[in-house]
Formats: sequence, structure tokens, C-alpha cells
Amino acid sequence: MGGIGKLAAVLAAALLCTGCAGEQPGSSLPRVDPADQLVVYTSHPQEIYAPLVEEFEARTGIWVQVVEGTSGGLLEQIGSERQAPAADVMFGGGVDSLECHRDCFASYRSPACEAIDGEGLCGGENRWTGFSVLPLVFVYNTRLVDERDAPTGWNSLTEPKWTGRIAFADPALSGSCYTALATAVQLYGQEYAGALARNLEGRCLEESGEIVPLVADGSYSVGVTLESTALQAIGEGADIAYLYPEDGTSAVADGVAILEGAPHRANAERFVDFVLGRDAQSFLCETIGRRQVRSDIPARQQYSLESLTLMDYDLAWAAAHKEELVDLWQQEYQAGKGGQP
Repeated sequence: MGGIGKLAAVLAAALLCTGCAGEQPGSSLPRVDPADQLVVYTSHPQEIYAPLVEEFEARTGIWVQVVEGTSGGLLEQIGSERQAPAADVMFGGGVDSLECHRDCFASYRSPACEAIDGEGLCGGENRWTGFSVLPLVFVYNTRLVDERDAPTGWNSLTEPKWTGRIAFADPALSGSCYTALATAVQLYGQEYAGALARNLEGRCLEESGEIVPLVADGSYSVGVTLESTALQAIGEGADIAYLYPEDGTSAVADGVAILEGAPHRANAERFVDFVLGRDAQSFLCETIGRRQVRSDIPARQQYSLESLTLMDYDLAWAAAHKEELVDLWQQEYQAGKGGQP
């Protein structure tokens, strides 16, 4: 069976994988040779990481321990473990968030980078590499919101009619929601952060993975999410539709990075090479519906990036101002809660 065919075939089995998924920090590896181990921290949902990890294990014989979490939480943990890293690879998280922690990552340029071009796909000194390109979209519940009334641009989300009805996750924890916040602030200034935070009226989610399900079940009317997440939910029959912000969206990559001082550095390099390789990137595009970073694989999405209204996202600015912007957000969010605990 070919590479992409085999990856698709193991999807169901991978979701039942017990040896490679969902381990918690501090859990021990089985008694295997250190040369055959790898520890991966990931913020990806299981349907993305599990089949890739399963295939990597099958091809290499390397036993992978996966620790799941939010990108913000895992990056904070990586910072706290910097003197004695417990993991080898950070897999996931917007590259703007990875850039904030670039000193925690080792320089590595994969041979696969020869097929990767475009700004924002390779970090300074090759401290990280983009894994998939992720345009941001608005989603809305089609039973609650008419297409004519759906929010069309970032300023729409600050309107009173959406007060308390917007599904959005804490940008300190969610890489995609931090990218969304930084996108809108770069378009409209820092006052936008306060306007959106207050308009949530104390209803901020902890994880971005909750956004689409809670819009689909009517708990919220609208939300901000990744294009691929919306497409997957629609394919599964969710009562949602999506649109690209007419005033401009960003298409920031999530990334993969090797930790400085990784205990299993050679295996980490092999993992990075694998997830950036043609088989994994084809699987990503054809089965998961994400936009690949390799230029030698045809895009499968209905809309090309060139056809979207893309704003000029300043990755360096987003990385440099993350702490300041998140602090502002949290202050304004508390104000919007009206003193609620």
C-alpha cells in the first residue's frame, strides 16, 4: 500500500492507539532502548497527530510518547523544563507563538525544506518550521443566524448584537485565538482587543477545540476558528457555515520544532523530516483538509490563498507583543465580566 493510502488506512486504528497518545507529563516510558524513544508535546487534535504518529512508529520502530495540551500550556511547560527538557518535539501551535519561545528550540533545517517556500514557514535560524497553513474564518450556526446577518468582518464581532454570543478561546492558551486577536489588532489597533474581550461578556473558552462544537449545538451563535476545523465539522454534518473576514484574514502556519537539549535529538529530526515529507503532507491535504506547506503537492481547497483577502500579518510583531497583548486582553475581559468571579 502506498504512503498516503497506508496513512488513511490506519486512521481508525490510530484513534484507538494506547501506546502513543494522551500520556500525561511525568508518566514513564516503557522499558525500551533510549535510541528507540521520542517524546512529542502536541496541541493538535487526535485526528491529526494519531495517524501520523502511528505511521511514524511503523516506519521507524521508534516508540512515541505523546503529551497533549493547549499550545499556550505546553509552551509554558517547555519554558519551565528548559534546563532539563522532558520532551523532544513541539508539534503544533501557531508559529507566532513558537517564535515567542524560540530560545527553547534548537536549530534544524530539514531536507524537506527544499520543497517549502513562502514567508512565515521557516523560523529565524530554523528554530521551527511550518507544518500546515491555516486561514482564519468566522463560523455561525445556520439555525440561529441567517446568512445575511452573519458577521462579515472583524469589527462586526464588537457589535452589541453579538454580545455574549461569540465563541472565542483564551489567547493565553489557544494559539489560533492569539493569532486571531493579533490579526484584528494589526488591522484596527490595540483598542480592538478590549472591544472584543468585553463583548464576550465573561464567556471565554479554555480551548479552541470547543468553539465549533459549541457553535454547532447553539450554545454560541458565532465563533472564530481555523478553516480546516470548519470544513471538517461541515463534512460531518454540523449545522454551521463559514466565511472569510472581508476586511482581511491571516493564514499563519502552525509549526513543528525540536527542543534545545532534546534527549532523543536524532529521533526528533527523523520525526520532523517525516511530518514535512510528501506522504504526511499529502495525507494532511487530502484526508484532513489542511493546506500543506510543500510547494510540490497540489492544493485541494476550493479557494486558493491568492483568491482570499489576506492581510499582511506581521509575525515578528505578533511574537514580540504577545505578552503585552494577552495582558491587555485579560484586563479588558475581566472588565467585561462585570466583576463576576
